[in-house]
Amino acid sequence: MKKIVTILLFMSFSALFSQITITANLPSEISANSSIDAEIKINKGAVGNFAKYQIDVPLGYSVASVDVKGGNFTFENQRAKIVWVSIPSEPEFTVKFKIQANSDAASEGTFSQKFYYLENNEKKEIEATPIVITIGGSGSSVASTPYETTTPAETVITSPVEVVKPVETVKPPESNTTPVTSKLTTSSTTAGLTFKVQIGAFSVAPSKSKFSNVGPVSIDLVNGLYKVTTGNFNTKEEAVKFLNDLQSKGYSGYVVFYKNGQRTN
Repeated sequence: MKKIVTILLFMSFSALFSQITITANLPSEISANSSIDAEIKINKGAVGNFAKYQIDVPLGYSVASVDVKGGNFTFENQRAKIVWVSIPSEPEFTVKFKIQANSDAASEGTFSQKFYYLENNEKKEIEATPIVITIGGSGSSVASTPYETTTPAETVITSPVEVVKPVETVKPPESNTTPVTSKLTTSSTTAGLTFKVQIGAFSVAPSKSKFSNVGPVSIDLVNGLYKVTTGNFNTKEEAVKFLNDLQSKGYSGYVVFYKNGQRTN
């Protein structure tokens, strides 16, 4: 009888984690050189503590944070990520982005999403149905991910859309560049440390004239991508203020760090 009760309790615990869904409110079409507001509703079930949401966007698109519910937001190599050391306590919450389609965006692009969480000290993931957005008129679509149930013996898939699978034993949350939305606590400077703002990363070197309304920019080839940076500040606060000014001009990006002239993030 004790063994039966233990099994039932374990199955009930697993069922709590199975109620995880991602519902993305994204348009089916977007005009070139325009931006859209995107809302991602996450039903986290019983997930607590560490969690991560990510969305991969095609070349020619960029993502800026609007409301990430206290998470740490980054956008790098066409991937936007939100990392929560402690995920919001609400069972369901919505994060918001602004997605920009640049002039070099492909006529059709695929957006993919994943949600990572911990269960029994194992890192697991939910993968949503890919969303295809075309450059054209205006339209809207809602893509959602049904939940799945994981049992001790095997993974039972209730929908062909997602796969819940165990991954490696969880490591400490990865370190991410602090975005504009993070709270700044000091205004101190460190010897040899300077700050710039990255406003783009491209597979083909862009013309500096494309950023004429920004001011002087630098274009450096880093890890196979041409990264565009501007500004040079002694404090992070100054760089953040400059980035806020750039966002009012329609740019998105984040603060990067240089130590004795060498980029550290």
